[in-house]
Amino acid sequence: MKTLRKTLLLLCSLAASFGLSAQTVSGKLIDENSQPLPYANVVLLSLPDSAFVSGTISGEDGSFTLETTSENQIVKISSIGYKTVCKPVSPADMGIVQLVSDAQMLGEVVVKAGLPKMQLKGDAMVTTVQGSILEKAGTGEDLLDKLPGVSADDGEVRVFGAGAPEIYINGRKVRDNSELNQLSSDNIKSVEVVNNPGSRYDAMVNAVIRIRTKKPQGEGFGFDNRFYTEYRYDWTVRDVLDFNYRKGGFDLSGMISGNDRRSENNKHIEQETFLDRTWTQKSYLYNWKYIQNMAAMFSLNYQFNENHSLGMRYNYGRTPEFHDDIDMQTDVAQNNIPYEKSSSVGWQNHVSSGHTLNTYYNGQVGDWHIDFNADGIWQKNRIPQEMLEKIISADGERKEQTATSESRDKNTLYAAKLVAEHPLWKGNFSLGGEYTYTNRLNNLYPAVWRTSIIPWVHLRFVITSVCRSDLVWT
Repeated sequence: MKTLRKTLLLLCSLAASFGLSAQTVSGKLIDENSQPLPYANVVLLSLPDSAFVSGTISGEDGSFTLETTSENQIVKISSIGYKTVCKPVSPADMGIVQLVSDAQMLGEVVVKAGLPKMQLKGDAMVTTVQGSILEKAGTGEDLLDKLPGVSADDGEVRVFGAGAPEIYINGRKVRDNSELNQLSSDNIKSVEVVNNPGSRYDAMVNAVIRIRTKKPQGEGFGFDNRFYTEYRYDWTVRDVLDFNYRKGGFDLSGMISGNDRRSENNKHIEQETFLDRTWTQKSYLYNWKYIQNMAAMFSLNYQFNENHSLGMRYNYGRTPEFHDDIDMQTDVAQNNIPYEKSSSVGWQNHVSSGHTLNTYYNGQVGDWHIDFNADGIWQKNRIPQEMLEKIISADGERKEQTATSESRDKNTLYAAKLVAEHPLWKGNFSLGGEYTYTNRLNNLYPAVWRTSIIPWVHLRFVITSVCRSDLVWT
């Protein structure tokens, strides 16, 4: 019975995959003055959960094309300073789509701020944030979600056509995307999105986002407190406190933040497979999450002069509560006759803590620009979980089992990267190396050993050394 159930699920999945009807959706975007609207985000979302499928940006003439995979999808069109438009994927030719300007309401006054400047510069799409409405986006993640060709939500950042990017803030690599929520958009000067990174980046990196912040102004002590709250299924609260002390080229700063969030994800999935018999599978999924986490940051920087600066940054993060309740009910029918019912009900909790340390140096020696970064990461995770599985066949046969397990792991990473660049004719010549050490220890305590727990231990030790040179013409 169990083997037949697995085979049926596989057949349903294959049938669903081959049954999709792909088509090309196209159109042209214009503004209120009937002028072409370039660099607008055109995103394909699935229904009913509005999950990201793929995306593209409109060209200089406002035109766009997008490949759909199912009729149960919609196209979301958005651009900075304009109201978002959603369209069905049918008809495939959307024709002319006009976007209407959006105004920001500040109290009783309507303020229409300046739109950001966007331009192609070498291998990057550069967006100037300073002095534009993007300064009011909120957090760094909120800002990225509004950029052409970028999608960002709940710690997951994507570049259209390239996937998850490698992110840098002032030349320092971001190891944890939660750091974007600790960065205020009004402190960002510009953002560069690179779709074709050169050899100075790892071969597995398909996209890079480089964030530049504004130069701090003034001297003395200051602090800033940001409090966010929203209601989506339940209340979500985030509080961030920043402080800073600046004197001459010396800059000391820190941050403390806390987050309390609840969310739901409810789905109804129905699949039909047509073989010698018609198999129907209806699944109902209920997923509820409760997340609490906290973070702290301490940063020390010193700028000797305009050509030399160095510093360090320490981050601490802890998730004392990440509770995930899962309830999935599935009904299988053969030629509309009930065949089998199954359910999987359980929970998972993810408790984690971690430390990261970064040191850097940026300098200019003659015509050579030197960029050095060194990182250390230490993380611990504990994931207990329990699932109760029930299967009831049409003839009344019942099977039930409970699976309980707990996973514990420790991760250590040391990494260093040195890149030197020198102008060469109309381009740049870059030379550098990247070195990485990783160590992972994992213990899994399975359910079958309830009285005498026997751990499975896996130890991985990796040292890599990579040297690259890059010649780029612009």
